[in-house]
Amino acid sequence: MQRKFFMTLLLIYALSSSCYAAASDDIYVRQDVFDAKMEAQFNRLHAEIGELKGDIKALSSRIDGNFLALSSRINGLEKRVEDSNTFLYYLLVLLGAMLLLPFVNRWLDSKANKKEEAARKFITLDDVRKLIEENNAQIFSKLGVNYK
Repeated sequence: MQRKFFMTLLLIYALSSSCYAAASDDIYVRQDVFDAKMEAQFNRLHAEIGELKGDIKALSSRIDGNFLALSSRINGLEKRVEDSNTFLYYLLVLLGAMLLLPFVNRWLDSKANKKEEAARKFITLDDVRKLIEENNAQIFSKLGVNYK
């Protein structure tokens, strides 16, 4: 394609210099011969330009096809990377939960033990009555009086 483009430019430059040669003082060309040659050159130039347009259209469609193929491959790759990231996140959460589970278990056990201790320290009405009786017995014994 580059070769055709280069040849087209070369032809244009050559034609422009040949036009000046026709108007030169030294060389005379008949009008009908000049017109015939120019017509042939014009037709050949348009044929090559048409070929270039066809090549450009073919390349354009080929590039579009490659773009679509690459786009679909990139989308597939993005999906795979996204799935890998999701898997890694789940794996990290699972490992974190496994590492934190013993600490959480100990904390819950200590909370349960504190509740049990608090329940054991609870004083009932019978305990209060016993304390009062013991206190009264001590006071009466100091006074020397027989209690009950």
